[in-house]
Amino acid sequence: MIHNTQHMPAAVRYGLAFQHLMAVFLGTLFVPIVLGLPIYTSMFFSGVATLLFHYFTYGKLPLYLSTSFTVLAGLIFIRQTALARGIPNDIALCYVCFGSFIVGVIYMIAGQLVRLLPRHLINRLFSTALAGPIIIILGIDMLTTSTLSFMSDWIAGSIAIIAAAIAQFFLRGMSRIISINIGIAAGVIAAALRGNIPIDMYDQFPWMASPFKYDFMAFRILEHLDWEMLRVTVVTVIPLSFIAIGEHLSDIIAISRSTQVEYMHAVGLRRTISANGLTIILAAVFGASPNTAYTQTTGLIELNKICDARILRMTAIMMIVLSFCPKLTIIVGIIPPAVIAAITIIMYLMVMLVGWRTLRQGEGKRWRKRTIGISIGIIGMYIILKTFCNAGIPIGSTYLSPLNASFILGLILNIAIPQNNEKGKKEHTENT
Repeated sequence: MIHNTQHMPAAVRYGLAFQHLMAVFLGTLFVPIVLGLPIYTSMFFSGVATLLFHYFTYGKLPLYLSTSFTVLAGLIFIRQTALARGIPNDIALCYVCFGSFIVGVIYMIAGQLVRLLPRHLINRLFSTALAGPIIIILGIDMLTTSTLSFMSDWIAGSIAIIAAAIAQFFLRGMSRIISINIGIAAGVIAAALRGNIPIDMYDQFPWMASPFKYDFMAFRILEHLDWEMLRVTVVTVIPLSFIAIGEHLSDIIAISRSTQVEYMHAVGLRRTISANGLTIILAAVFGASPNTAYTQTTGLIELNKICDARILRMTAIMMIVLSFCPKLTIIVGIIPPAVIAAITIIMYLMVMLVGWRTLRQGEGKRWRKRTIGISIGIIGMYIILKTFCNAGIPIGSTYLSPLNASFILGLILNIAIPQNNEKGKKEHTENT
């Protein structure tokens, strides 16, 4: 792993930052589009969130923070409920942002409570037996989503994957490090030759525009305060907040395994959770979608072996610049979704590999029945729900997604199944 890229040429470092930008770009746009929130505001606050997160975590964690998929279903439910109650759309979106605000507050409270827990208890609650399969199904879940976009132009997507694979396995030096950019370039050329790039959209957007839209700020709910709607908002986001925190912990474990640095100890969960909560609150107050650590960056780090956090800060600055320049955003946005999906497929495969390595490193050469049982339970639950109940488990008027339901089951199994000490048992048998 390369932890310092200062010796590399500036062009290479910008290329590495651009790779991460491509990894998170479509995901950053997807959530606000689905919710109906302003895209450029969410782009701006994803960049700001990343810079703030790095500031409060000593600039050590190579993570990018962007729009969260974990609480998306709950936020959609809040908006639909508000509209059904006759609340105007702009105020309904303010309730969505207020729900994000509550998520951020819960993060902050959880971050302060973590400091009261002994380290061995945290390690017990979020052991590798839980983190490994959770990381694996995170990769599988995003992989299935990327496959849908990939099929929109599978020829260009396949060319992008082949070009990136050739660069990764057959080239050396800097060309190998920027293999993702090579794959993107090959895919874009293939899509352009097939006429699948809408260049005519370019002239419809200005060079400069403010990313701020003040219509959806969280505390605008005071203009149309509905106590029942407020109750629905709070009740909906509280359970999802704890699941999101669990995903945050899984991301910290995953990046720790990839970079061989134990960030739980080097930085501390109290600081990472609280910093993430602060960024969620800031985004919600100004009407942007909530932010969380993006697993794609872990997959990309696993692929090119570059884990310098400065690269992620460069990516954040690029995203902020794009939020002020709609014309530049369109230039990046005309890259076909199939090409971006092809690249993300590679990264999610790498995320699944990180999950497997997390299990192997936690267990050593011998697998324990406890780990096997927890892994089968989590992955089995996810596959069953994804196959037969893709919308998730109904809870009241909303749904618990297969990913969230699998995490809850894994947490229960991890707590319920005793953690036997194999060495202690062996010694006890010998003494007997």
